[in-house]
Amino acid sequence: MSSKVVSAHSYVEVLKQKYVGFDFPAYKLKEWFSETHQVFFDCNEPDKEACLQAILKKTDFSAFIIFFVVRDQSGAFKLMDASFKNLGTETLERFIPRFHSQLESMTHLGFQTVGLEYVECIGHSYQ
Repeated sequence: MSSKVVSAHSYVEVLKQKYVGFDFPAYKLKEWFSETHQVFFDCNEPDKEACLQAILKKTDFSAFIIFFVVRDQSGAFKLMDASFKNLGTETLERFIPRFHSQLESMTHLGFQTVGLEYVECIGHSYQ
């Protein structure tokens, strides 16, 4: 499956237009973003697609990171992230659908308990 890869900076600019007033700390993100897989990743090779495919299948990341847009009680949008330890040899490719099917609802509840509204998952990454 081919993945449209853009610079993370370009993706952040789109988010800033969508969420007016959004203060986005782009330093938290990797250099590239796959629009197809919604994955932020680093790659120094010219073939970003091959690099992404290798990252999606890599089993030795210490953690997976999910980035969210939330809205606070004043209505301001903020970036939040959550880190999930890789308990074995899971790949990012397997973790992403598992997060959305099993862990995302608990994340929604966690944000609600601190007075934040979960708006959107904007991407996935790794540590």
